[in-house]
Amino acid sequence: MKRYEGSEIIGYRGPKFDEYLVPLGPPTSQDPPAYKKSVPLEGQVSYYTYLAPEGRTPTELFRNYKLEFQRLSLETLYEKGAGQPGWFGPTTTKIAKENDIGQIIFYNQDEERMLVGKTKDAQPTYYVVFVTAYRAGIVPDRLGTRVNKGRALAQIVVVAPDTLEKKMMFVNADDMKKALHDSGSVALYGVNFDTDKDVVKPESQPTLAEIAKLMKSDTSLRLHVVGHTDNQGKPDYNLDLSRRRAASVVAQLTGAYGIAANRLDAFGCGVYAPVASNEAEAGRAKNRRVELVRW
Repeated sequence: MKRYEGSEIIGYRGPKFDEYLVPLGPPTSQDPPAYKKSVPLEGQVSYYTYLAPEGRTPTELFRNYKLEFQRLSLETLYEKGAGQPGWFGPTTTKIAKENDIGQIIFYNQDEERMLVGKTKDAQPTYYVVFVTAYRAGIVPDRLGTRVNKGRALAQIVVVAPDTLEKKMMFVNADDMKKALHDSGSVALYGVNFDTDKDVVKPESQPTLAEIAKLMKSDTSLRLHVVGHTDNQGKPDYNLDLSRRRAASVVAQLTGAYGIAANRLDAFGCGVYAPVASNEAEAGRAKNRRVELVRW
């Protein structure tokens, strides 16, 4: 979805697996958020907040986003115009504290407008467009810079289906053996961790069992276990996280599956060996991986 020409991004949270309650009707409660009609979703949720150029009204901004819905052939699920009943923010919930426009500014509730739509795919992506205007406030990361009353802004929330990693998940022992023979390494997407954690999740056990099966079928095989991350966060932190995750995999293989410790070692590359662009979630998902590399 394009931004309005000349807009400046003043708030952003990259895609993370999260919950989001998509409004399909006017609000009935602010804390916790509740609506006359809604749909709860899980997926890759991202937030983008834009400050429109001086002189642009919320009406103009909103109409342009409606044209953007048409360009993308989105199905419109809900529309709230200015002055219609209901007020969408701000709230005091955790998600609002991190991402809601109301945590950045005092805005004019009489100017708020909302547009909700989705793609026509079998697993659709949802778009929530919230347009309003400043009543008073400070632009983030501008050392207290204030903006003129009435300046229009928009927040876009995108909820995309989280299916990519599931599609890339399972590689069996024969697949690993072939990849190690052909290229000396194999990327695994079935060894998973919670965000910022280094403990292997229980759902990873089938892949770990296949690694153990591979190593028991070839007692001469020795492997480097290499952790990789995307670029979300500081490089030094991600480098340490990738090392800890690789060490956690080695500990599982030696402790739970009986593989000799002298046949494995752990190494972390962090953000420094991507296999795809980190600009979009599809690429970041490919970069979050564990690799086995033949000694």
